[in-house]
Amino acid sequence: MALVTARWYCTLDDLKAELGETGTTNDARLGRYIAQASRSIEAFTGRTFYPVTATKYFDAPRDGCSLFLAYEDLLTLTTLTDDTGTITSTYYWLYPLNVTPKHSVVLDTGSLGRGFQYDEDPQRAISIAGQWGYGDDYQDTGLTLSANVTTTTATKITASSAGLEVGMMLLIGTEAMHVSAVSGNVATVQRGALGTTAATHLISTAVYRYIVPVDVTQACIEMASYANNTRTAGGVKRETIGEYTVEYGSQDMTSNAARVLTAYRRIGL
Repeated sequence: MALVTARWYCTLDDLKAELGETGTTNDARLGRYIAQASRSIEAFTGRTFYPVTATKYFDAPRDGCSLFLAYEDLLTLTTLTDDTGTITSTYYWLYPLNVTPKHSVVLDTGSLGRGFQYDEDPQRAISIAGQWGYGDDYQDTGLTLSANVTTTTATKITASSAGLEVGMMLLIGTEAMHVSAVSGNVATVQRGALGTTAATHLISTAVYRYIVPVDVTQACIEMASYANNTRTAGGVKRETIGEYTVEYGSQDMTSNAARVLTAYRRIGL
């Protein structure tokens, strides 16, 4: 079974600041609400907002050259193959041009001398290894490792000072790590998050964090806050926003969050 990465779109500190919480008694419950809100955001929009490294499979297109990546957001294409073999980047273009994410792979059939090929069955004939998601923006935390990470199974990292928060998605080298607990400058992390490979890291290595659009973070805070503040109330509400009808319960989506997230909603959902 594949490891499921915790993807939080706000931190525990973000939510506690919104609620005016200063203690730690309710941290576990608040964390559950953040996780729930984050999954609701992904389900509603049909997207992930962190870059996930994975290999995905597609049917060969009928025209032989234009592959539409249905229900997928492609950030980086590492390896493209069909049943004939690997197709190098010289022989394809990614669309749309000038923006990410990408949604189509178009072969330069004139230069390649062929289109996408399959042996007997077009189903799953094409594989794409790369990074998938709505965005891959990250920023420097201003922290570095103050101790070597000497194994790929270690679950704690030590930073140069305090500043890491529960719910952050870190990037150290090429490895992503989800922060699940913090004590001072020591963080408990999920290694090899987002499909990355756990690695060793040297002291003084810079610690970065992935960031998602600000309004997505705010929507997550609002939804988790709403779940907390109405946890003893019941009922289901429905609201029409443009052409969409959004239904949310006492622990799901607020109307303001739905308005924000509709802008990110994948066409066809």
